[in-house]
Amino acid sequence: MSRLSVRRAALATTAAVTAVAVWGAVMPAQALALVAPDSAARSDRVTDPTSARVQLDPMADPAPGVGLSVAVSAVPATSTELDAAEAERDRLVERRSVATAALAASGAELLTVDRDRASLRAVLERRDGQILKADATGQQLREDLRAVAVEWFITGFDATKVLDPTLSSEERDQLSRGRVLATSAAEDTIADERYASSRLESLREDRERLDRQRVELDQRSTDLMDRGAELGAELDTLGRTLDRTESRIAEARMTATIDGTDMSTGALDAYWRAARTLAVTDPRCRVTWWALAGIGRTESRHGTYRGASVGRDGRVTPPIYGPDLDGSNTFAIVPDSDGGQLDGTSATDRAVGPMQFLPGTWAAMGRDGTGDGVDDPQNLYDAALSAGAYLCRSGPDLLDESRLRAAYLTYNRSQEYVEVVLGHARNYEATVPLPSS
Repeated sequence: MSRLSVRRAALATTAAVTAVAVWGAVMPAQALALVAPDSAARSDRVTDPTSARVQLDPMADPAPGVGLSVAVSAVPATSTELDAAEAERDRLVERRSVATAALAASGAELLTVDRDRASLRAVLERRDGQILKADATGQQLREDLRAVAVEWFITGFDATKVLDPTLSSEERDQLSRGRVLATSAAEDTIADERYASSRLESLREDRERLDRQRVELDQRSTDLMDRGAELGAELDTLGRTLDRTESRIAEARMTATIDGTDMSTGALDAYWRAARTLAVTDPRCRVTWWALAGIGRTESRHGTYRGASVGRDGRVTPPIYGPDLDGSNTFAIVPDSDGGQLDGTSATDRAVGPMQFLPGTWAAMGRDGTGDGVDDPQNLYDAALSAGAYLCRSGPDLLDESRLRAAYLTYNRSQEYVEVVLGHARNYEATVPLPSS
């Protein structure tokens, strides 16, 4: 089944997902997300290489930024851009198939034509030899006729010679016999010369016919080679165009919407990879992709808050920032902890990125989910892995709902927050055809 057909497959009816603004913008101060960690959390910042760059099957899954993981690629998703790009890809593939078949047919015909040309050249060489031989034979026969005529002139095989009274009876008999033999020889030579001339003319006509065929075959060979060059150039162009189209598809897949949800495939890929990485680095945790998706939906609508989008590399543009935590609008005051390096303001702190980390929390929990050597809170791959690591600090077995609720509560100290996040998470679990781990 084609990718387009898979995407068209309808999923079961799903519950509507309520629209929730970035949580930090609507919750009171006492429910503020991710308060600055304590000193123990700061010392817990992981620097060992297993914290981020783990891939369970690097042969199966391309690196983040290169392509979606195999499992996520199989999840039905759609978008106008993706549909258009895949339709263009299908059209180009069909054109390439037609051009490839035409090139193969042209090549096969060229081989046949070249074999015919080689055979014809051999026939022409034989015909040229036959013409030379027939021409030489005709020339020799004409020489023989001239010899007979000279002999007649010299010996006088004239019919009146036998009437010469001075000749004896024996001499007249010799003249008669000689004239008969000479006449017979002349008649045979004339017949042979006529046959040789006819044969030579026939050979020359056939040579001209074969030469016309040679010209036609030479022209056909040239035409086929030109056609092959044209088809080769067309295939090169199609190949480059297909490469660009595949890049368009890869980009479009990142923002395509998972059928029955409000989540992009790029966001799902970030949550899926984060959960699989943590299954290796912290197998007791058992945090799931859908548990992370619940947070991502609540905090930033999976990196799309206020028109932001997630790029192929996971980078969110424009960057997502929460409100200034300066005590206004019932928010708590959170003093600046990073000199504005992450949140762009040195007055106070504010949450950053699609998973809404405070700069101080990111300093302790930030992870590199892409393997590029940088932990970036505005990169959904990094942020999802960091959020998972943060939840795992609450204890093992987050598949247990009570433990997951407790972990969510450390992410934002509000029971209302926990209920909203868990509601989104369970909805994704039921809707998206991916296993928990």
